[in-house]
Amino acid sequence: MDQFDIIWNELIASLKPGTEIKHWNPYNGYLGEGLAIISCDPESISIDPPRVWDSQVIPKIDFKQVWDVWGDYLALRLERRKIHALTGHSKYIISILHWYETECLSFNI
Repeated sequence: MDQFDIIWNELIASLKPGTEIKHWNPYNGYLGEGLAIISCDPESISIDPPRVWDSQVIPKIDFKQVWDVWGDYLALRLERRKIHALTGHSKYIISILHWYETECLSFNI
């Protein structure tokens, strides 16, 4: 099991239905409306984003692609548009990964 698989398993175990996650980016911090978690399974996370008619299902592979460049994004060496080129769910994934780092990892240190 690689590092991302460990992180993924911790993430989906920590995200409960109804969990509210604020939108976030490293340039402006928290902004706008957040999203709500609908469900998690071994291959995806389903969310209810604001101002979107249908729920969104975000595949695990999309999270992996963002995680692979996460350090560069946080260090402002990679623009969000480059992450958006990897996945159309970039806004949601960035917010969820930030939630994971601030809400989950801070308790595991």
